[in-house]
Amino acid sequence: MSSITGKANILYVTHDTGLIGGAERQLLELLKGIDRDKYTPHLVCIEVGGLVAERAREIGVPVHHVTRSWRWDMGVVTRLRRFIKDKQVSIVHAYLGLPGFYGALAGKLGGAKVITTIRIAGPRMRFTDVSERFAFLISDSILSNSKAGADFYFKRFPGRHKTQVIYNGYRLSEFDQTVAVTRADLGLPEDSLVIGHVANLTYLKDYPTFLQALTRVFRVEPRAVAVIVGDGAKRENYESLAGSLGINERTCFVGHRRDVLGLVKTFDIGVLASHPDYSEGLSNSVAEYMGMSKPVVATDVGGNRELVGDGVSGYLSPAGKPEPLSDRIIDLLRNDDLRQDMGRQGRKFFEENLTLERMVSETQRVYERLLAG
Repeated sequence: MSSITGKANILYVTHDTGLIGGAERQLLELLKGIDRDKYTPHLVCIEVGGLVAERAREIGVPVHHVTRSWRWDMGVVTRLRRFIKDKQVSIVHAYLGLPGFYGALAGKLGGAKVITTIRIAGPRMRFTDVSERFAFLISDSILSNSKAGADFYFKRFPGRHKTQVIYNGYRLSEFDQTVAVTRADLGLPEDSLVIGHVANLTYLKDYPTFLQALTRVFRVEPRAVAVIVGDGAKRENYESLAGSLGINERTCFVGHRRDVLGLVKTFDIGVLASHPDYSEGLSNSVAEYMGMSKPVVATDVGGNRELVGDGVSGYLSPAGKPEPLSDRIIDLLRNDDLRQDMGRQGRKFFEENLTLERMVSETQRVYERLLAG
């Protein structure tokens, strides 16, 4: 299928639930970077009123809503199929569980090529898992942002042969030109040592382990403070936990922010505590820490192992264990030279593997192959 303009219409199908997590941020980066001389992107959200649609419109991408009246509303498939036919969509690129299911099925029924995505490397809810596996089965191509994600899904099921690993991509210029959010802006002492954690406040991230680790860090490092960037359904629970642990005065929950990179630039250390039961795909947070030349302390699960060279660009810490996590944070806080060296090593990896140009070009090569077939 080709449009009357000669450019291929690509339809992206995604959630827009109010939060922008790693998958949503990478989708928006792809929409920014895609070659508009070759492709015309369209975005369909299966919810109304979220930030993804707002940001996509800001970069000139047409946004449409095909909403559902209940979770498994198959009328969504019918309406998506009609959209695919009307817009002469060549490729449906569907993101995550339910949008992946709806998008893949509608794409097949509408005569388009179908790409589905893997963004995590751990178990899902039962029905989500079944719907994702169905989408993978009927897809023409599967894109995973980590080897860990591809290995997890296709350890016991077919599909690895049509799966390609494409790491997340970022604009180097955006990192280099970012202005730091100052400690004064955050109400922190100028000599404070900032431990940063960027992740939505949901059950998927292991905030309890991180907060428990902070209790020991704060006891031995009087200048240490923590800045937590993100929002989500568990925010009230985690703020309450920080209070019960007695660390709320040195732990800043700043919520959802658009100036994430400015905050990361202020960090001395970037931390990601991942839930041991849900793992990670390729973490945007860890990548952004590395892009800002910050040493990383991350849970030793999933795609974190593909990013962080343990003892080189940071440390990997056992899942669910506060004490080793606090030990690694303390080691870095006490050694400025080590922080600088690990930060440089992380930036080197970032420049070699995680550029937006690389991610976009590898994705577009998949589009070209599907269109040629």
